Amino acid sequence: MINIGIIGLGNMGLGHCVGFDRLLDCKVLAIADPNENQLHMMQKGFRKSTPQTFTDYKDLLDNSEIHAVVIATPTYFHTQIAIEALEANKDVFLEKPIAPTIEETDLIIKAYANTNRILQVGLVYRYSNLYRTMAHLIEKGTFGNVMMAYCKEYRDNFPSPWFFDETQSGGALLDKNCHHFDLFSWFIRSPPKQVYAMGGQHVYKPGHRIQCAYSSHQGESLDEPNIVDHANVLIEYENGAKGNLGLCMYEIEPIEGLEIGIMGDNGAWALAKKDNKLIIAGGPVEKIREIPVDYYSDNERVGHIGCQTERREFLNCVKNRTQPYANLLIAREACVISFAAEQSIKRGSTVSISEFNNPEIEAIFQKLGYEKQPATPLTFSLEEKKIKSRKKRELKVKERELKRELDKIQEEIQNL
Repeated sequence: MINIGIIGLGNMGLGHCVGFDRLLDCKVLAIADPNENQLHMMQKGFRKSTPQTFTDYKDLLDNSEIHAVVIATPTYFHTQIAIEALEANKDVFLEKPIAPTIEETDLIIKAYANTNRILQVGLVYRYSNLYRTMAHLIEKGTFGNVMMAYCKEYRDNFPSPWFFDETQSGGALLDKNCHHFDLFSWFIRSPPKQVYAMGGQHVYKPGHRIQCAYSSHQGESLDEPNIVDHANVLIEYENGAKGNLGLCMYEIEPIEGLEIGIMGDNGAWALAKKDNKLIIAGGPVEKIREIPVDYYSDNERVGHIGCQTERREFLNCVKNRTQPYANLLIAREACVISFAAEQSIKRGSTVSISEFNNPEIEAIFQKLGYEKQPATPLTFSLEEKKIKSRKKRELKVKERELKRELDKIQEEIQNL
């Protein structure tokens, strides 16, 4: 049984509490958040776990019975907590992005290099059946070489005030779009070379109120928001491929939603819409057809697509001491594209990815043996579903046996 500690009980932390609590071979042993109301509320939401509660995460890290921690705090707390967790000999699930700056990102990587721990970054799309299906099609050569990728992220805005402060969140293109830049890298399979971006504030200016469908801060006024609420980002890759991202974060429900597309040099293309539909066509594929995808087993309706597979694979890494698919090398590249895009908007010019090169970090990744483009793993969530189903059947049999025994006892009592 792996004992988990969860630090931070905002939207992401609450999701991790529910998600890990539902998995086999895992127990949420402790939760930490400075807000006592959040702690008390979450304590009632567990099915099998009865976690200790702490208002100071350091007390959670001091608990020697905890094997691994989930860090789901606001981004500006990531660096200190992640380094302290590694020093406390804990395996770490670190929500994306790694940190709000490249300097802090590299501090975490250096701290990790001095341990024998597991560190997985919460790039949840890497664990979704939808995007793994796209990646497998790419690996089979369905699209030839993917030479163009695009993302339309048209949606409502962030749920909490801290997101609107770039010093705390790292900016909209880091916090929101590192996911999508990671998808580009995954699908194009070539290092990014340079980035050009335009963006600004159309709506979310000082005094504007938060409008987000899942926000507990709905209607709160923003004092000095300094992040973009819209942007267009163009990325050129070493092999000549292009990635194009459009962001708008001031739509109000019902929102347009996410769209991801890829185009191959053999004329084939694919389109993923709203995380629940995959269409391919063109070139050798010919007719437009929808690809069947299991949209349930990777999340079991407890959160974002891929979230339960992400958690299962983290537990698997902890048990087997294997490196996660969403490792620090992959996550750093996604963050670097984000940092470059943010800088491009500020400068009004193209930013070279080489500005973020760090020989010390590259040497660390080489020593760790990380692959830049590891093969896409098959999800094993369906196997766990079979195990869970078998366990349910066994419990049903046991329940019937106990009922028969209880009936016999009651019959004997009546005959006395």
